Amino acid sequence: MPAITFGTRARPCPSDEQLLLAHEHESREMERYRGLALSFLPTQPHVSRLMAALGIECEQRSAALEALAEQLKLRQYLPAAPSRHPTQPGAGQLHLFITDDAMAFLTLSHALAVADYSRRFSELMVRYCQLPALDALLAQFIERKRTACHLLEEAQASAYAAPARA
Repeated sequence: MPAITFGTRARPCPSDEQLLLAHEHESREMERYRGLALSFLPTQPHVSRLMAALGIECEQRSAALEALAEQLKLRQYLPAAPSRHPTQPGAGQLHLFITDDAMAFLTLSHALAVADYSRRFSELMVRYCQLPALDALLAQFIERKRTACHLLEEAQASAYAAPARA
């Protein structure tokens, strides 16, 4: 499928856009987990380590997508690596530290909901994927995301009882 040209820049074909979309999703996930790792660090270091590990997995998935883009000669469609320091929050991001069990429970509940959304997003990407190599990679991602959801469920169940209602 030929690229459509607007002015001097070519628009990637839909397969290229799928690769870009998957890469952007993993990059956002990585930043989210890094922020959560920082948030849990002062009071729940074991949860902080889990979030950091999940962030590293996202980073590895992003690297796998970059390697695939390189292999398919599509690297020009992926964004350049960010120039900011990896521990600095991005523009508009604010890290709040977890101060009590109720806040931790709610934050873990939200993290689990977003992780489940991420898994469903990847499943949807596989359903409409037009690149066989990307399809195979996304299938691997889905399994790791299922495991992440399970780990977050365990962290929530073992570390925190549901906060008492006032």
